[in-house]
Amino acid sequence: MVNPDPTGRGRAQETVEAALDRAAATEHLNAFITLDTEGALAAAARHDADGGRGAEQQGQQEKQEDPAPWCLVVKDNIHVAGLPNTAGTPALAEFVPATDAPVVRALRAAGAIVVGKTNMHELALGATSCNHAFGAVGNATDPALFAGGSSGGTAAAVAAGVADAGLGTDTGGSITIPAALNGIYGLRPSAGRYPSAGVTPLSPTRDTPGPMANTLDLLLTLDTVVTGATGSPQDPGRRLRLGLPRHVFTEDLEGPVRAAWQDAVDRLTTERTTWVPVDTAHLVEHDSRIGFPLVFGEFADALGRYLDEHRAGLTPAEVLDAVSAPVIGDMLKATALPTGPGYPGDAALQGALARRRVMQAAYEDLFTANGLDAILSPTVPVCARPLHRFEDSLPLNGQDVPTFFTLIRNTSPAAVAGLPSVTVPLPVTASPPVGLQLIGRRWADRELLSVAVRVDALVRRG
Repeated sequence: MVNPDPTGRGRAQETVEAALDRAAATEHLNAFITLDTEGALAAAARHDADGGRGAEQQGQQEKQEDPAPWCLVVKDNIHVAGLPNTAGTPALAEFVPATDAPVVRALRAAGAIVVGKTNMHELALGATSCNHAFGAVGNATDPALFAGGSSGGTAAAVAAGVADAGLGTDTGGSITIPAALNGIYGLRPSAGRYPSAGVTPLSPTRDTPGPMANTLDLLLTLDTVVTGATGSPQDPGRRLRLGLPRHVFTEDLEGPVRAAWQDAVDRLTTERTTWVPVDTAHLVEHDSRIGFPLVFGEFADALGRYLDEHRAGLTPAEVLDAVSAPVIGDMLKATALPTGPGYPGDAALQGALARRRVMQAAYEDLFTANGLDAILSPTVPVCARPLHRFEDSLPLNGQDVPTFFTLIRNTSPAAVAGLPSVTVPLPVTASPPVGLQLIGRRWADRELLSVAVRVDALVRRG
């Protein structure tokens, strides 16, 4: 993690001031809902005064080295003590959690100083981060383009150099999509591998927090900090077996994406890799039948429990009544309310959960039968598009296609099945960023990250 002084002593103030200066210089991106200038500087002063040991570390200095200070941004649906947690929606604008989410607590213990809460698609239900209440997030590579979502503010802030790393959440691609569109690295962990307490829910079965960073090494470090997992279980000398999808994931790509993908395939065609064509059409079919029934069946009950647990003083209906994007509010009110046994959505939810188990088995069979290390595809079939113009639909190869479903097309199936995925930025020169998605076996996140290190090196070779 970036810090000019390896001892971490006396440099936190300098580190935070540089981050805040960069946030001011990139204010036009609208990456933040709350920029915590006062809190970040106070945390830096405490860090410098006690030599880097937070309250939870004092008295243990003989057991561990002092963590070097570094800056972290956090999506505004992940709790940071003392800061509003809006989830990008007006009803929660005054909701201030008293404690950090466990994932934030772990990173603070490793020296992170939170500089702010980042903008997002409202209630995390969208893929552009064009937020109707707090404004649209601009892409770090071109502020006239959307950042992707729903964790667009985190991706834009990290890509713009405000922070070393950031946290997002992912239900169907909400980490990997904006990471890809902003040209950075992102990890969607296996569902359940990262602690999800202190996160505003959308679909608990599918939701997970996860990290983004400007380097793959830092992404690995963040994963170690949160989970305690270490090492690279992949044998670096063993030939990689990479799944090459025959259907959907590599079809109907925008021109620059198609060119970057083909170049990646060519660069990965070496004596150190073997491409294995795989049939993925059945996985897409599962996703189309499972994805939304899970969200619609789980959202209201999960949100109600969350609001009660944290004493937010609101009901799910009151939150939805105040939603700023009519399409989100109307859709959730029509499909997610009322809730409970006997509600038609409950039967759909139970059916979706059963089919999800079949989908997970299908993925496992695909990996086992073909001896795959990862399945590769473009992360997103299109590049980022101009803000506001393409919220509902966008042109792709002569056809008008729905924006949301196009952006999540390649990321949603693995996310619905709870599998881990990593996005790696591909080398491009004349287009906005393009990402390469790697999907791994469920719970094999460290193995997938090891594969990503090797793949990243190969696609970047001269």
